[in-house]
Order: sequence, then C-alpha cells, then structure tokens
Amino acid sequence: MKTNWPALWHGYLMLLSMALASSPVLAQTPGGATATTAVISSVAITQAPQRSAVRVEGEGRLDVHAGRMHNPDRLVLDFAGARLAVEKTVIPGISAPVREVRIGQYRPHVARVVVDLTTATPYQVSRDGEAVVIYFGTPSTTPVESVPSVTTLASRQIEKTRPEFRYSAASPRLVAGRSAEDLKISAPRFALPGELTQPSVTLASFSGKKEPVRPDATTLQAAAEQAVQQANTAATTMATSSATQAPAAPAPAAPAPAAGKYTGEPISVNLKDVDLKDFFRLIHEISGLNVVLDPAVKGSLTIVLDEVPWDQALDIVMQNNSLDKQLSGNVLRIATRSTLKNEAETQRDLEKAQAEAIAPVTVTRVLSYAKAASMAPTLKKFLSSRGDILYDDRSNQVIIRDIPSVIPVLDNLIRQLDRKSQQVEIEARVVSASRSFALDIGTQLGFAGQTTSGRSIMGGDSAVGTSSVTSTPPPFLTSAGSSSLPLNTNLGAGAPTSGLFLGHRSPNFAVDFFITAAEAKGVGKLLSKPKVITQNNEKATVKQGTKIPIQTTINNTISVQFIDAVLKLEVTPQITAEGTVFMDVLVENTQIDTGIPRVSGIPALNTESAETKVTVADGGTVVIGGIIISSQRTDIQQVPLVGSLPLIGHLFNRGNSGNILST
Repeated sequence: MKTNWPALWHGYLMLLSMALASSPVLAQTPGGATATTAVISSVAITQAPQRSAVRVEGEGRLDVHAGRMHNPDRLVLDFAGARLAVEKTVIPGISAPVREVRIGQYRPHVARVVVDLTTATPYQVSRDGEAVVIYFGTPSTTPVESVPSVTTLASRQIEKTRPEFRYSAASPRLVAGRSAEDLKISAPRFALPGELTQPSVTLASFSGKKEPVRPDATTLQAAAEQAVQQANTAATTMATSSATQAPAAPAPAAPAPAAGKYTGEPISVNLKDVDLKDFFRLIHEISGLNVVLDPAVKGSLTIVLDEVPWDQALDIVMQNNSLDKQLSGNVLRIATRSTLKNEAETQRDLEKAQAEAIAPVTVTRVLSYAKAASMAPTLKKFLSSRGDILYDDRSNQVIIRDIPSVIPVLDNLIRQLDRKSQQVEIEARVVSASRSFALDIGTQLGFAGQTTSGRSIMGGDSAVGTSSVTSTPPPFLTSAGSSSLPLNTNLGAGAPTSGLFLGHRSPNFAVDFFITAAEAKGVGKLLSKPKVITQNNEKATVKQGTKIPIQTTINNTISVQFIDAVLKLEVTPQITAEGTVFMDVLVENTQIDTGIPRVSGIPALNTESAETKVTVADGGTVVIGGIIISSQRTDIQQVPLVGSLPLIGHLFNRGNSGNILST
C-alpha cells in the first residue's frame, strides 16, 4: 500500500486550523481592548513540599501566555486583557529556582509577570479557580493545564473578524465558514491530539535531544479521526471556558540563543510539500508575531531543520522563495521582493509628486564664522530638485529657496558647520651657529750677488715680485733701474697680520728675507623667533628680510622681479580629536652671501630651509631638523723640490689651513 504523504500532511494542517477555529473568541472593543478586562490583585511566591510556585490572583479570567527566555534564565507571563492593581513591582524569591518576580504593565491591555530563575527549570501552569499557579520542579500527578515554553495553538485568541475554518470528513479540505460570533457557541478549549504533541511524532517544535520522526499513515488517520470527533463534540456541547484540561509533560529547557544576528528559540522542522501560508502560520504561533501575507505569496515548501533559530529558518524560507519581510511593531508583513520594490518606487514617486506640488519658500540665513561663498556649494547638495541657493558676500548671508521640508535639514547643517574655529599659536626658533679657524704662514726671499771678477751676477726676478724694502742698491743692480730687490720666492701670507724681515747689503751681495703670518678665529650664533597665530585648518605665513631686485629682458621688454631673502615661517595647523596639533610646516632662512662674487650685479643667496609634517601635543615642543657642517682644509704652495726638504723646506713654502663648523 502506497502512502499519500502530501494528502495526509494537508489533513494534518487542517486539524491545526480546526483547533484554532474552535478556540473561544473574545469580543473586541473599537479601541482594541477586550470588553471584559481582568484585574491582577495579588502576586505571591509559595513553597510546596517538593517545588516552588508563583501564584497570580485577580478578578475575571486571567488568560496567560508563557514563554521562556535565556541569558539570564527567566519565565515571561503575559496576561492579555488584564491590568495591574498591585503595589509592589519586585518580589524577592524565598528559595531556588525562583530568584525574584518582577511585575509591570507591558502594554495598556497586557500585564506582564517576569519570574527570574537561578537556572533553566521545567515548569507547569495550572488554574486554581480564577488564580493562575506556576509550579517549578518535579511535576505532580494533579491534573493541570500545561503551558510549555513553545506557544501552543490552544493558547492563542482568535480576533472577531477572523473567519472560522472547519473540517469536513466527506471532503478533507479547509472550508471557510461563518465567524465564531455567528455560531453563537461558546466553544471550550481542548487539547491537541497526542500524535501532535509527543516528541516521537514532532513536525515542528522547539529544539530537543530527540530527532523528529515522520508519522506513518495509520497514526495520521487515527489522529484525524480523534480530532474530528473532538471538534464535533466541542461545537455541539455548551462547556464553560474554565474547564480543566489534561496535564502535559513540562517543556525541556531550551538552549541559549544562537550566536550571531539570530536570537530566536531553536526549532526542529521536518516538512514536505507544505503550503507556504501554513508555514508562516506556524511562525506566528512560535514567535507570537502577527503575520500578514501579501496575496502574491504562494508556493510549497520542503524543509528539514534541526535546532535552528526560528528567525533564521524564516529568513532561509523567504530567501528560497524570493520573499522579504517588513516588521512594524509586532506585525510581520511578508511579500515578494518585486511587490516591495514596486511599493518603494511608488512611494518614492508619490513623495516626489507631493514635493513638487508644494509651493517653495524663501529664507535667509546669516553666517557668523563660515564664509557664505564657501558654504553655498555644500548646502546645494542637500536641496531638492526645485531648490536653489544664492549668497551675499557683503552681509555674509545665504539665500535659500526650496520646499518647506528641506529647510530644517539645511538649518541643521548650518548649525553644525557655522561654528567658531579653534585657534593655534605656533612659534618657531631658528638657531644657526658657526665656528672657524684659519692659519696662513708664508715666506719671501730675495737675494743678489756677483762674482769677484764681476763677470757673473745672480739674483731674483722682478716678475716674481720685488722687495718692499727700498735702499741704495749695490752697484751691480743699478742696471735694474729699481731701488727694490727682485724676489726669488714670493710665498707671503695673503693678508698678513705679522711679519719678520732679515736683510743684508754689501758691495757684492744683497739679501731680503720676509716671514709673514696670519691667524683668524670666528664664532657666530644666530637666533630667530618667528611667531604666528592662525585658525584651525587655515594657512598662516610670517616673514622678515629683504627683497632683491633682479632685472630681466624678455622680447626687448625690461622687467624687474623681486626675490625674497627673508626668514619665513609658513604653517597650516589641524587640531585632532585627541587634542594634539598636526602641522604642515615650512621654515626658511635665506641670506645674501657676501663671500661669493656677484654675477651681473646679482648677489648669491645662502638658504637654510626645513619643510615637514609633524604632530605636536598641545603646548609641546618638537625639533623638526637641522644640518651640521664640518669643514677642514689645508693649502700648501712651495718652491719645487726645495720646498719638500725637511725643516729647511718650510722656508720655501706657504701653508694655509682652516677649520669651519656650522650648525
């Protein structure tokens, strides 16, 4: 015999819908509240021999919906259509597992009682007259109404306008019938068939240790017959709404929410060829959200999930069927992506048309710190298609013409941007130090003589130089026509500061010998302190010095340009969020160099410059750079060969040495 699984599962879902239809209907007032409002007058914690309990008493029927939450562990009890009339809002616990009980009016017509637990503990919800009692610990054998952490179908209230569904045995399908108000039957609640609630035949439940098992055809048929019988009995028998129901096993403790963006309770689902609408009804029962489906939502679903958060399962199903959701309060709307896209485009076109239909207004705004010319381009980017903006430099105002809804946005931007800028004071110190030493020693030698026979004469050459000593020359030099003795070597100091002369005159011999020397030392220090104050992100420049004119001729046109020979500080500060100052700095010291000959009357320039980007603490000091120059030089001029002789060679050479250190 071949089992028709899709037909059996369709019948199974019809049983669930039939159970919803047979739930009692509460008449709704126009404002959404129940016609008869219950009042919670007492909440107490009691200690039974083997378990703790929380007792909630009041006037009127208290309809409770229980749900377990984790991190920390707690039990949330929502009483629909009830209001609080208790004074204390927090009741401390007297023994484990109840740590404390918190009470509050969650919504105008929903009272909430939160039981904080020391650990995830099984619980039972039962009735004692008009009171609701929540037991924790080992379950008793007393018949009680069990409300597990998963939201059951029997605990949901059906709204007045919701159509009723009934099951026809002759034709196993859902048939839309009259509303519960038209039936005029106060149908009691009844427990779902055991085949639907036992873990061994779970189709969709909160996560547990047991794996879901698909029921066989015999089990499904028996469950269908039992549900039809119970539905017929409920429709024909007047029963009170406070009828006691059979107990059920306490719900196992649910694990912690899944990591990541999904926080729903884990569920296990095993469905095959199920209508999408029935799956979303199941999501409604599990999540407690009001679910609204777009008419275009259709299709079937086959899914097997184990211990998956229900919100993740919902996203997976919607992704596979090109659906998307919109959550407004506790109402979840599900529609196709094309529908939502068309709605968004329609809404955008509607807003655009409404904006174009509104008459524009013109306003002026005076700026205090920002320049209107620089602010206008930024504000233009936030105007509508009909907007325009002008500015007046004289009064520093911006003139805005646009629809009224845009004006507050621009005003907020102006308040944020038109603010006083912070100011920064920057002081630079330019230090230049130099040290020099120069030593110059030289000799000059001139001699002349003749042999005793008078035929040979030996002496210097006036082309080399002549002695600075004038005297009556010897007779053999009279032909020279000069009273100065020609020099044989002329290696004197360039700018002597000291000298020694040795001379000799005789009829046949004359000698002039000069030793000259010069020594110079120099120490220099230059300290400059340029200082400037500027606003945040504004460039500032300060300089002092000379402008040098330079004449140029281009195409027979004479023009004069000026070149700066100045001390200059150029800086752009930026104040960071940490309170430090980030600076773009240029320090330059340019002076005329007198040691280099001018070219066509234009002097040479000696430049010291440093350019960098640096971050400085408020009030701090930083060294941005420097150059140290050390120069040593020795120059020797000598008479060939003789100048290289030891000791005596010093009489025939000139030595010039120098040492320069600058910073």
